[in-house]
Amino acid sequence: MLTCMVREDGGQVLPARDLGPALRLWTSAATLAALRRRLDEIAAPAGEGVVVFAGSGDFHHVTPLLIERAAAAAAEPLTVLHFDNHPDWVRHARGRHCGAWVGEAARLPGVAKVITIGVCSPDIGRKGARRGDLALIGEGRLDLYAWRAPDGGGEVALEGRSWPTIEALGEAAFVARLAREIPTRALYVTIDKDVLAADGAITNWDQGQASIDFLVAAVRAAAAGRRVVGADVVGDWSAPVYGDGPVARVLKQGEALLDQPWSRPEPGAASALNEAANLRLLSLFAEFAA
Repeated sequence: MLTCMVREDGGQVLPARDLGPALRLWTSAATLAALRRRLDEIAAPAGEGVVVFAGSGDFHHVTPLLIERAAAAAAEPLTVLHFDNHPDWVRHARGRHCGAWVGEAARLPGVAKVITIGVCSPDIGRKGARRGDLALIGEGRLDLYAWRAPDGGGEVALEGRSWPTIEALGEAAFVARLAREIPTRALYVTIDKDVLAADGAITNWDQGQASIDFLVAAVRAAAAGRRVVGADVVGDWSAPVYGDGPVARVLKQGEALLDQPWSRPEPGAASALNEAANLRLLSLFAEFAA
């Protein structure tokens, strides 16, 4: 069962805008602890999970807090399905950076595995992967199904393992395979809309190649016969505001200039496109509450 944190569907809105500038891109343990305390004030209805719409992908490192809550309530092992144009597995600032939270999530009690889906970025290439927490692969905690390989081949090979790309398999074949690769009955889904092509969402990051139809089909197939115990969605574009002190603000601005597109979209158009994607995803998750 899923309850959505949106007012119209009887859910709740968690006020955290005051924490936003300090949380954005990366943050401190103290700020994450402050957010955790606020989350603890919101109790999901008994036996139900929660789907959270959390804004920009700059806040994806909030996801381990949500998975932690879902795993504690699930009372059984769960698999995390992670849809993203980036692997978010960087070793530094583990759990405190929007590009470095997967290692933290994969090692939480109750998490059997993370399956990352849809990456197009060079982060998974031979050079980019050196920054990644590759121990996750050796520990059997991570599977990686890229949309395409950085070298143009039909698979991604790391740490003695390999996975075919979605492009090489074909979308329908991948969706059928995904349903077989999930080792648990319980499922948590985290979506960064930068996995979508530019006609499906507008984010603060570079975009992938997936369509919203593919995303819906993959989640629906994975959830068939399983228990969806929680979900979160990030990837809405928003004008960045950085805080947590002048030094952090300058560092975050510099990192954004290096890592994110320089051009900014028209805010109204970005909001309309992202709202359409969010409503489609909300409708999808409502299926699992029926």
